[in-house]
Amino acid sequence: MANGEHGHHHVLPASVGVLRFSLVANVGLLVVQIVGATAFASLALLADAGHQGSDVVALLVAVVAQTVAARGPSDDYTFGLRRVEVMGALANAVLLLAAAAWVVVEAVQRLGDPPEVSGWGVAALGVAGLVVNGGCAWLLHRTGDRSDNVRGAALHLIGDAAGSLGVVVAGTAVAIGGPDWIDALVALPIAGLLVWTGGGLVRRTTRILLEGTPSDIDPGELSEVISGHRQVGDVHHLHVWSVDSTTVALSAHVVVEV
Repeated sequence: MANGEHGHHHVLPASVGVLRFSLVANVGLLVVQIVGATAFASLALLADAGHQGSDVVALLVAVVAQTVAARGPSDDYTFGLRRVEVMGALANAVLLLAAAAWVVVEAVQRLGDPPEVSGWGVAALGVAGLVVNGGCAWLLHRTGDRSDNVRGAALHLIGDAAGSLGVVVAGTAVAIGGPDWIDALVALPIAGLLVWTGGGLVRRTTRILLEGTPSDIDPGELSEVISGHRQVGDVHHLHVWSVDSTTVALSAHVVVEV
């Protein structure tokens, strides 16, 4: 345990620093996107702002989770408070799915009666989102922290960069003479991106909270490996579960022959 925690602390400062920087940058971008979406009457940009809001929540959860996890275990919580990140990620997933539903309803309404959209303004803010989210995802990758907490935050940023690319396409299409309903049409695949991201988070977090066996571990193989030791007579009541996205626990009744 001591060695594992020692290694974890070597990575923690770099990842937390980048996470905090990404959080500040994304909060600023979110404010700009909301103002721009209102000023330019763009649903695609507003949908991307919804995803951007989920990024802010995801980054905040990641920062809090990394800080709380660093406190270590206690008598009351022998595994520490590691599941804070899992609970936060599940709440974030629910928000993503709710945002996706709202975007779809709004897009359907606007397809029939689209407002006038300011194309170049929408495209410019899309480029800004692409730069901020893509850059922050790259910085997180460079920290070397491969925990699901940090990796999940990076995936959020990459997903929002993809949404920003859609905003650039929508804004450019309208600016060069396309119909205003293109903006609402582009909002639909961005909503699909929200569903894909949120659905994946729901599956991963509920598996951890329900103490499911990690997908890359075969309990049968583990039992065979333990039974293969010359002093082990039998293995039963083997349980494997995830404490959080990076910590796996195991318990078993092992009969030892002496």
